[in-house]
Amino acid sequence: MAYSEATFPELKTKYGILQDYQNLGFEFVQESKLSQRLQEDIDDGKAMPIVSEKAKSEFLLAPIFRELQRKNPNITLFSGISFNLKNDKFLQGTPDFMISARPRRANVEAPIFCMVEAKNGSIEEGFAQCAAEIYAARIFNQEMKEPYETIYGAVTNAYDWVFLKLEGNTVWIDKERFFLNELPKLMGILQYIVEQYKD
Repeated sequence: MAYSEATFPELKTKYGILQDYQNLGFEFVQESKLSQRLQEDIDDGKAMPIVSEKAKSEFLLAPIFRELQRKNPNITLFSGISFNLKNDKFLQGTPDFMISARPRRANVEAPIFCMVEAKNGSIEEGFAQCAAEIYAARIFNQEMKEPYETIYGAVTNAYDWVFLKLEGNTVWIDKERFFLNELPKLMGILQYIVEQYKD
């Protein structure tokens, strides 16, 4: 088993995790000013032949997360790193992006507070996978004595974004979608999430 094979019925049966939809309020988050570097990187990325998840991650998502890390030296971004929980054959796999509230780490350290999953097709296909990843992040944090109860996630095809939030035993899926062509809003949401985990 792996994150990519997760379904919400399995998450409910194995871990008691439920899913629901809610407006998470991100539409009220303040926009973030973009650097010229990010805008140029995104413009260049849009001009590339983007036909795979890997291409989307490299050309459109990575520049966004590099900008986020430049603005927040207190975090570490991990890309394509295995995240396997001990003693759990189901919570295994490689999230596209993970963000830790620890600066400049070579290895994954708690607290992990955001998981991002890139999809080439329908982003709805990634909801259960992302839900499994953010649940695994909470378990990992607890094992590392960093018991953050609220963990965020996002599923994106690089152009459309849907955010998720794990609170209690429920994964809340945002009713709102956000889009690459409103990049200042997207960056504002990611910045808001980062600020929830600043000491």
